[in-house]
Amino acid sequence: MKTYCLFFLLGISYRGNAQVIDSKICDSTDRFPITRYVSFLKTGTLIPLDSILYLNAQNKFMKAPDKPVLVLDYDPYYYWFRIIVNNKELNVKNLMLLMAPIGMREGKLFQNRNNKWELIGATGIKYPFEKRSYLFTHFVFPFSVGANKTDTLFLSTDAHDVYKSYGFALLKPDILKVIENKLYFYFGIIVGLLLLFCMINVSLYFNLKDKIHLWYALHIVFLFLIVMKNDHLDQQFLHWDSEFAYRLTPLMAIGAIALAILMHVVQLFLVNIYKRKLLYKISFAVKINVLASGIAHFLAFYSNADMHLLSFAFSWAKYSVLLTIVIIIINCIYSIVNGFKSAFFILAGLLFFLAGAVQRLFFPSTISFLFPPSTFHQGIILETLITSIGMIYQNQRKGYAVDKTKFEIEEQTKKEISQEIHDNICQELGLAKLNINTMAGNSPELLQEKITNSAGLITDAIQALRDLSRTLNTDNIIKVGLIESIENQLKVLSKAGDYETGLELRGQAYHISDQHTLILFRIFQEVLNNIIKHSKANAVKVKIFYHADYFQLKIIDNGQGFEISTLNQIKQQGLGIWNMKNRANIIGAEFDIDSTPGIGTTITLRLPVSH
Repeated sequence: MKTYCLFFLLGISYRGNAQVIDSKICDSTDRFPITRYVSFLKTGTLIPLDSILYLNAQNKFMKAPDKPVLVLDYDPYYYWFRIIVNNKELNVKNLMLLMAPIGMREGKLFQNRNNKWELIGATGIKYPFEKRSYLFTHFVFPFSVGANKTDTLFLSTDAHDVYKSYGFALLKPDILKVIENKLYFYFGIIVGLLLLFCMINVSLYFNLKDKIHLWYALHIVFLFLIVMKNDHLDQQFLHWDSEFAYRLTPLMAIGAIALAILMHVVQLFLVNIYKRKLLYKISFAVKINVLASGIAHFLAFYSNADMHLLSFAFSWAKYSVLLTIVIIIINCIYSIVNGFKSAFFILAGLLFFLAGAVQRLFFPSTISFLFPPSTFHQGIILETLITSIGMIYQNQRKGYAVDKTKFEIEEQTKKEISQEIHDNICQELGLAKLNINTMAGNSPELLQEKITNSAGLITDAIQALRDLSRTLNTDNIIKVGLIESIENQLKVLSKAGDYETGLELRGQAYHISDQHTLILFRIFQEVLNNIIKHSKANAVKVKIFYHADYFQLKIIDNGQGFEISTLNQIKQQGLGIWNMKNRANIIGAEFDIDSTPGIGTTITLRLPVSH
């Protein structure tokens, strides 16, 4: 048995000749979109069925474009749709009219039964989910066509002054049930994965105390809301099945806020794009813009503002989302080019997300609108999966790199301490021993002088050993803090008598993590050692600035300096500086070096901070 759709072309009267569209719309293997065969009439006011049935009104119906989905954007109109179905079989045919609209307050399906037009189904956000004509995430109208009969359906929709689109399909009940089961199965997997990734990131936040995971968990929550809103799952499973709930959660606003959060996550993740860089500032402006567009769209939508304002807010958010994705991709490419390979994860995830977002925002007239999941849903899952893996990988890599760096620094420190003991402390103790061994036979005056000198040498050696002990003791460095550790190191340098030292503090001090404190101090020690070995300086100044968004440490000497361009040619010094730079990068700090021959060298460390 076959069922056929009859549709009037533009300008053909309701009582005139009809054209039969012969298609296998109810074949058991087909999901048949019939949007292109639907005729529609738009009106400035909601007019009753009686007025639609007049011949003059029938002649004004227009045929829909040849697309699976009719995208109407924002307009002030009400819509009537006309569908004519022909059943040539000898049995009554039961069918389901499936539609996937956005923004429909109310939809009413009318059919002529026993020469009387009757309302056979009603749905839309005006009705609680349980009171709709069919309980499914999409809007569905069950109806039947008599044996060997041509029947006409009229569908009235109220979606004025909101963004709207319509897609239609005719299905047999058993085929719709199969589609239902598949859709709920797919979305069960999608929603389950999103919630899993969300919980993983929340767990990582509590374990690692890194706020990036909390921000990304919040981004996933918004993606979850997007998935639920996009396919009306929120109306069925979250019970957001009222116009108030619909206006409280506009899809485009949720998407814009989700992208603002993702932009923030990316800025935290890409540690080699510092706040002083132009790209960071542009990205920050883009983040604020997309967040503002989402808030503006929410306020306009919730307050039921003028249609033109709604349309503007929607377009602002729509293009801001696309711009944000493009800027994130540019950030990732820049970061990869500059050596941060973990940005590959963000880039790969965003490319999938971009494909889905472009398909959803700019090419919605696809059959996946009627029968999801689509590229849009796949892009969301892949972005979440790949980005979560990327952050886990980066945490492991960062932890390994920090441990390795701490080991390397400790080994280097031990070598320098060994050299200090050999060159200075052993020398002082050796002189003291020589004095003691040569005391015999000396006059009382000379004997007293040697005793005094020996006591002084031993005292100096003991103090030097204490200083070295403090330098070597990691727990002590963490206990006293970075500032006091630097002060102690400068005192040791000053006691040698060859260096004038100074320490300048600015800003309101705040806590720096133990891990960052230790690595910053070890880098500082290495800078001092380089100054002692290579600079020929006699003055070292340290300046510490507690800025609101970053901690800055400057080490300035008045030594001989060097040309930066020749750094790679100065093997020992060049290697040491690049090692320090790499260690700074591991904790997300920026390492800058500025040197002028004959004037001196300034090394600057900037560590981003979050409060």
